[in-house]
Amino acid sequence: MTAITPNDAHIRVALRKKLTSTGCGHSDTVVLDELGICRGEVRVDVAVVNGEIHGYEIKSDRDSLRRLAGQVELYSKVLDQATLVAGERHFDAAAALLPGWWGLLLVKSSSNGPHLERVRRARKNPFRDARALVELLWLEDSIALLEQHGLDWGVRSKPRRVIWDRICESLDIEVIATAVRAKLKARAIQIAHP
Repeated sequence: MTAITPNDAHIRVALRKKLTSTGCGHSDTVVLDELGICRGEVRVDVAVVNGEIHGYEIKSDRDSLRRLAGQVELYSKVLDQATLVAGERHFDAAAALLPGWWGLLLVKSSSNGPHLERVRRARKNPFRDARALVELLWLEDSIALLEQHGLDWGVRSKPRRVIWDRICESLDIEVIATAVRAKLKARAIQIAHP
């Protein structure tokens, strides 16, 4: 049997299988497809949300690298860790576009489907942006976060940009990141079990 060049869908299935086998199926973890970030400017192909947000960007051999530099820039604002999952055709060129904190998974074709080989482990992102993170919160979540810290005075009826500004001015990025992760997980659970 000959190896078939895997497309995005094949790689996504293999990635989810790998994530599940490495413990990402834990009850405190949710795996999200197509997580919109930076006000929907980009979508993270697969995001694992638990004590951090780890995003996976898939580039099959059938894809182009045209958007990768912009994706890296925006992912760097939100994700705690990121990993590129790339086919052999694009691997070297794509890896050259990535900051050192990104992980790398090489997709190899086989007769049994795509095989994912870790080339570099992802590390902690040093470039997160509080504003990009807080924009993942819905308006009511943002107000609740301010309430929780006694900071909701004078902004309850303001536009969400004002509420987001108050959060960013008043709370540490780790507090914001923890709230965002909790809300992403809660939404995913609510969708899965309405």
